Amino acid sequence: MTGLAITQLHVRFANGAHVLRGIDLTVAKGERLALVGESGCGKTTLIRALLGLLEPGARVLGQMLLDGQEVPGPDPRALRGTRIGYVPQNPLSALNPLLPVGRQIAEAWEAHGRRIADATLSAELAAVGIADATRMMTYRPARWSGGMLQRALILAATAHRPALVMADEPTSAVDRPLARQMLELLAERSGTLIAVTHDLDLIDGLVDRVVVLYGGRIVEDAPAARFLVGPRHPYARALLEALPRPGRLPRGLDGDPPSPLAPDAGCAFAPRCPSPCALAAELPMLAEGVACHLGTGR
Repeated sequence: MTGLAITQLHVRFANGAHVLRGIDLTVAKGERLALVGESGCGKTTLIRALLGLLEPGARVLGQMLLDGQEVPGPDPRALRGTRIGYVPQNPLSALNPLLPVGRQIAEAWEAHGRRIADATLSAELAAVGIADATRMMTYRPARWSGGMLQRALILAATAHRPALVMADEPTSAVDRPLARQMLELLAERSGTLIAVTHDLDLIDGLVDRVVVLYGGRIVEDAPAARFLVGPRHPYARALLEALPRPGRLPRGLDGDPPSPLAPDAGCAFAPRCPSPCALAAELPMLAEGVACHLGTGR
């Protein structure tokens, strides 16, 4: 099978936190997927599991295959950049403040035994929208804007045209007018893409599917066009209602997300759900794209 296939993925940290609880997810080759949910729901843990970057002591159960081969495999470093590209959330913290940006971006090639000439690197940076790239690449990160740094990191993540590109909140370091540009650049330079994002109002037309995580489980998996106009799970609807819209204030979601230290106790969303259900004590299973005892969630 080409693309990404995840089967019954569980991740438990050394402190007992059960962060991912049976993730089944397929992403077809060339598909673009948005991964959404509140902080702590497991989005970043899923990305780090695929990259082999979980903290020491973490236990991983399940299977992760990319184009039919197990990932991260016995040598995770070898796949980072070549098979899986990664765009971090904060470009300033991802780069060494004491080294020129150009030198650090060149490491995307050097880490895999390849050298890139300064002129070639300058042309690559210019191709992702860095003006005066030859001069800018000699400056340290403090001389670059957040948007410019994110463009440079997108270049580094996609330098070898990996089979899968993953981006963790790629618009967090830029203002709203530039956020759409960052997502467009990612989509343009990626084949298969998983983008973790809170910017639900920016993904229209840029991703094919939206997957919603809650309490370490997938609660909705839907085509983006349908999700943006009518999410089915009550939690997914609450996420959209939390966005500002002309003529109305955003509506917050009462209550707290479930603790990853707590054992499964039926529907994790039940304490916050606006529609009480007699089956709340039972764990809802994902069926036809939604994990809700109310079926469509309506």
